[in-house]
Amino acid sequence: ILKTITRKKMKKLYTFLFMCLMATMAKAQVWGDLQLQYDYGHNYGTLTTEIGHTQKSGSGFGFIDFDFGSIDDNGFYAEYGYNFKLKKNFYARAEYNGGVLFDSGITYSHGALLGAAYQTIVKKTFLEFHLMYRMDIDYRFGEHSHGIQGTAVWNRKFLKDKLYFEGYVDVAYKASYNDVIFSTEMQLLYNFKYFGAGVEVELENYFGEVQCSPKMMLRYNF
Repeated sequence: ILKTITRKKMKKLYTFLFMCLMATMAKAQVWGDLQLQYDYGHNYGTLTTEIGHTQKSGSGFGFIDFDFGSIDDNGFYAEYGYNFKLKKNFYARAEYNGGVLFDSGITYSHGALLGAAYQTIVKKTFLEFHLMYRMDIDYRFGEHSHGIQGTAVWNRKFLKDKLYFEGYVDVAYKASYNDVIFSTEMQLLYNFKYFGAGVEVELENYFGEVQCSPKMMLRYNF
């Protein structure tokens, strides 16, 4: 069944998800940015667009990474999550992860997550925590897996909101592989009104192998 997925079907899926995103952003406060990064760990570039929105029912955030200049890892990866407000600081959360790699043909990997989120501000630092059930389907190998994922997100501004320090930490237990996967990204960015410049460090631990990827980045806020 997995091999019957076609480009046309995937295009319809992404179009449907895009329309759902537009519907949730109706009458919402919306912000976004465009980033250009160079990854010194993997030696390729990434063009990223982020979008966030808030309304009475909750808040959402998503991004799409377009990787280019690599020998075998070109493609795109997308995430979108929405927090449905339950009461002060507490949310029900739904999230989607997925992407396409163009190496020896088109490959697909998609994940669905459901769980809870908690938001707070501690000494001017925004913090958000997630605990979710996760199911993944990898169309390269015709495999699926499930497990639990915990996530922490932070954002702190300094120097009259000119300097940003932000990032996330993911810790996921994949029961199908009996493995714990860790990843984190940390950004330090200085903003010149609409434009920003800074650095990012990415750490990943997949199946026992740890990788560190330093990056340089430019960002335009809109």
